[in-house]
Amino acid sequence: MKFLVDWEEEAPNLVVEEEATLCSLEIFVGGHNSCRHWDDSAGHPVDSVMVPAVHLAEGIAADWWKIFGGRDIRHSILAYRTGFILPCLSFGCDGDTFEVSFSQQDCRNPGVAFWGSGSEVLPRADAEMELSKFVDNVSERLAGEHIWESEVQIQWSKVKESRQDPDEAEFCEAAGALGLDPYNVGDDDARFIERAGTWFTGVALIEFIAGLKYTAVARRREILAGLEDVISQNDPFAELPDLPALSGKLPPGLHARRPGEGAWGPGYRLAQAFRHELGFESGSEVDSIRSLAGGLGNHDFKATVGLPGVGAVLSRRDSGAVSVHLGGLKYPAPWSQTFNLARAVGDAVCYRDDSLFVVNRLHGAQRQAMGRAFAAELLAPAEEVLSMSTDGYDVPDIAGRFKVSERVVAHQLDNHKRVVEACSR
Repeated sequence: MKFLVDWEEEAPNLVVEEEATLCSLEIFVGGHNSCRHWDDSAGHPVDSVMVPAVHLAEGIAADWWKIFGGRDIRHSILAYRTGFILPCLSFGCDGDTFEVSFSQQDCRNPGVAFWGSGSEVLPRADAEMELSKFVDNVSERLAGEHIWESEVQIQWSKVKESRQDPDEAEFCEAAGALGLDPYNVGDDDARFIERAGTWFTGVALIEFIAGLKYTAVARRREILAGLEDVISQNDPFAELPDLPALSGKLPPGLHARRPGEGAWGPGYRLAQAFRHELGFESGSEVDSIRSLAGGLGNHDFKATVGLPGVGAVLSRRDSGAVSVHLGGLKYPAPWSQTFNLARAVGDAVCYRDDSLFVVNRLHGAQRQAMGRAFAAELLAPAEEVLSMSTDGYDVPDIAGRFKVSERVVAHQLDNHKRVVEACSR
């Protein structure tokens, strides 16, 4: 992703910020220019859009913490166009990686057609750098035109200052995970974030809070209180005593995400290796909570009573002992709790340092995505699923054999090549 800005000098405009930042703008995604379009009035293709860059920069600055703290959210730059033409470009962050894409768009007034499409996945740090360079460029342009108190400059100075303090940056990103402006957070939300921060840190904090974005404040407090109560109990029915040792036997390097690879890559690799360590070879199934927990040293494993609003909670004590507090669903599907347990185990295998993590419903979040990939490959190996499909078994039959949902089977069939690529290098 790259922004190319060519400033227009002495551009007449009644709004001084727009006059100062009128430019020819090109935004490259995966090497393709998302701003290239057909202009009816010109009668030929044009490589750039003519816009005041101030509005796009202001939108990025104002939404900075929502962009990088949000999960399962796409941010479209069309929200920042304020009457000017921009390509249909959007982006989202899963924690470690940043995905940006653009698509076709037709505009009638003026007659403009953006016909290209494309996408790019890049490390979060690279996305932060490129977006920062663009907003800095606009802010410096304004200052060079003797404008120092514009909204973008004020907002961007707050963001830059917050990014220098790790604790403040974590609070701001957590607020962004709730869809809030961290510089205008209500007392109830601030207290909730701070209280959650005493239990969770880093990615685990952001994914826990992002999973509660659409949950009422009172319900959030109830869920957190339930977690605190469960975690404080030393429940022998939740312990998985053999999990740390088995994790330690896995070959080094499987945890690392390779270039261009999503969180699913480590999930698939670790699941195949871990399945081997568990002794579940080809043709055998991890078909229940009992079989999975039993393989990890607890044949008396039970779901935890009083755990609201989450699928499971992984906790790790200072001694290294690992417990998975599995939510007791009111009306569980036959496969759902086994899948949630496998997701929690996958997180424990891949992320060995965090003391606490929650399995929730997020999809576009790095650790949730990794856990889903791990659980799918552990419970229903893609190679065996494909073999059954090739032999004429339909999706319900395959799901019945592996005791997973039909959706898991469908995903394993769709992602077979991805699994093979992730595990073969």
